[in-house]
Amino acid sequence: MIQPEFKPLIEILTNKLFRIPEYQRHYSWQQKQRNELFEDIKKLEKSREKYEDRMHFMATVVCLKTKDREQVGSNTFYIYDVVDGQQRLTTLVILLKAISIKLTDDDQNDEARELTKLLVKDSGRLIILQNNHDNRFILRNYLENGNKPDKSDIKTVADRNLSEAIKDCEKFVNSNVNSVNLLALIKNHLYFIFQSLEDKGAVYTIFEVLNSRGLDVDWLDKCKSLLMGLLYEYASSPDNDTLFSQHLNELHSYWSEIYREIGLQNIPGHEIIRFAATLKQESDAGRPISSEDALDFFKEDCVKESSNDLIINKIIKNTVWLKEITSCLFKLYSDKRRKAVTDITQARLLAVAIMLRKDLREEERNKLLEQWERTSFKIYGLFRKDSRTKVGDYVRVAKKIRRNASASVTDLLLSIAEIGSDFDINLAAEELKKHDFYSDWQKELRYFFFRYEEHLARNNGSQLDSIIWNEIWESNLNDTVEHILPQDKSNVSWQHFTEDEHKEFLHSIGNLCLLSPKLNSEASNKSFSDKKETYKKAKLISINEIIFNNATERSMWDKEAIKHRTENLTKFAIEQWKDL
Repeated sequence: MIQPEFKPLIEILTNKLFRIPEYQRHYSWQQKQRNELFEDIKKLEKSREKYEDRMHFMATVVCLKTKDREQVGSNTFYIYDVVDGQQRLTTLVILLKAISIKLTDDDQNDEARELTKLLVKDSGRLIILQNNHDNRFILRNYLENGNKPDKSDIKTVADRNLSEAIKDCEKFVNSNVNSVNLLALIKNHLYFIFQSLEDKGAVYTIFEVLNSRGLDVDWLDKCKSLLMGLLYEYASSPDNDTLFSQHLNELHSYWSEIYREIGLQNIPGHEIIRFAATLKQESDAGRPISSEDALDFFKEDCVKESSNDLIINKIIKNTVWLKEITSCLFKLYSDKRRKAVTDITQARLLAVAIMLRKDLREEERNKLLEQWERTSFKIYGLFRKDSRTKVGDYVRVAKKIRRNASASVTDLLLSIAEIGSDFDINLAAEELKKHDFYSDWQKELRYFFFRYEEHLARNNGSQLDSIIWNEIWESNLNDTVEHILPQDKSNVSWQHFTEDEHKEFLHSIGNLCLLSPKLNSEASNKSFSDKKETYKKAKLISINEIIFNNATERSMWDKEAIKHRTENLTKFAIEQWKDL
């Protein structure tokens, strides 16, 4: 039974313990949402100067009242699973802790102790548990001890979001003169509609209705509530709730996996449902389906079945499909090496379609991915085309790979290569002689030189140094790109370059290389002879051709050396990014 209650924050928090289930999204609010919350509080404070009884309605909080309870001292607390409102509740709890810390600093110890007891019970139980992701320890350390995470604690997107929330909340609290007044305002004059439900199925029906109000809810969350609501509609029975509960637990496990991967990598929820619907849709349309149409597609795809059992089966299959799409995107977003070829939406869609083909042998999938990588970098990297280029071609080939199980690997390779047929690799290589490769090509440059290092390692029968490359991948792009002829040529040793020559050759690809940030800083604007000593520490094969000309150590870096290296890199590019 639904029992909506209009309550201030303090009444919502009192005598309750909240839990964020594993099948819910991680804490994902950004600074924009937090600033909007802070602005609401500031506006309320200002309006109450004129109107003493003024309050502010914040939002609706929907919870599932579970049968679980905890005994803390002589008090019994019911546990509520938060279904809607977890982002706002979590932010407000962090804000209250920030106020508690400020009150302690201001010697308002009684107020601080009372607030601490609200947030952390005597048993150590937090008022809200982030059970859905590993970042729960960041929240615990802050609410219990006021400890903010340091850089080494930040390992996931969810970690970073919580860390930034702590910083923003403390900054907001410290900007307020009277912490006691701020606390009173938040506790007593921020109002919510609190809806507590005891029916697991009804929770998702209510959530779907809430989502239709036009609120800023992620499309993936909307899709989850849609599928869960359909399950409730077609699997629940007044006489037997067992079937619904069994399937609900199964779906919860799938959504736990989905949100775990989203918590580790910042995968847009709308992209997951758009890719999932686009690849399942029978249409030959040459654009990824919109988020709204994707939601309609999944609803229609489920309810078009002829019986409840088939509808339930389709709900489960679609949820598993969303999980598989998420896992593929997780691998793409986690792949530091391929960042330069995964920035374009339609390129990611095609890669996902290839990765989903489990009927292919691993070496066949890898071969298709290699051709996809070559085609995509040629178009968007070497030719520097933007996301408007070849959308339809990519989408149609992605659908072909998804649907046409009878097509041979050779046929699929040709289809992928055909996308880039308008872009001749020889002309692409000529682009390497013309452009500025530093100002707006750094991500591509890092990818280019990694592939070059791979190429040289293969030819030498040696292995890449993964430690060095991990450091380069993890570092800021600006800190890893080294100009051999430095940007500041005031050092007398570089006077053999005229001003015009310096401008012409400075950002050419033949004058650039990659170094670890420490060595890049060390090389700086030094003479070439000093730079060589730094380069010798780099342990990168590609650096050797800068230090040596054939087997002889160079004494000078001049325009001829830059031209020669550019030619070598051009020949490599033609071979590396030609079609298989």
